[in-house]
Amino acid sequence: MWYKFLVFLFCIGCTVRPLYNVDDKNVGMIDVEVIAEREGQKLREYLRSDFRDLQFVKQRYVLSTTMSVTEKPFAFADDGNAKRVLISYTANIVLKDENRNPIFKKAVSVSMSSNISSAQGEVVLSLYGRNNAAALRELSRRITENIRMFLLNENRI
Repeated sequence: MWYKFLVFLFCIGCTVRPLYNVDDKNVGMIDVEVIAEREGQKLREYLRSDFRDLQFVKQRYVLSTTMSVTEKPFAFADDGNAKRVLISYTANIVLKDENRNPIFKKAVSVSMSSNISSAQGEVVLSLYGRNNAAALRELSRRITENIRMFLLNENRI
């Protein structure tokens, strides 16, 4: 009876492969370094997902990113208070080769606007309006496309 269990374990072991094999030099990938702040971590996860899904590189690269957020009020009312705010996310990206030499630098940005609350009932709507997931997803797509175009033009794909 115990031999059936051993045969079962042997058969399962034949089909198991590591999800991420770091020793495989033939597989290209882009490692995304840690990005500061909560929004930076969201952006990092989007970038890692995009790069993993596309798999368009032959070599290993490292992506360093610094992100900044600026808020600019606009659409002022008669009383001088702003009704809306323009939020801009700017990512300064540096793509490095496997020897950590910079090969590509660029600033990529995306903007969105949201309401500013002026009454108690608008506070909840304002918080929902400032959900930045869509903007960070768009920023990730723009970064991925810029890197892809650079690598394509340099014949590195």
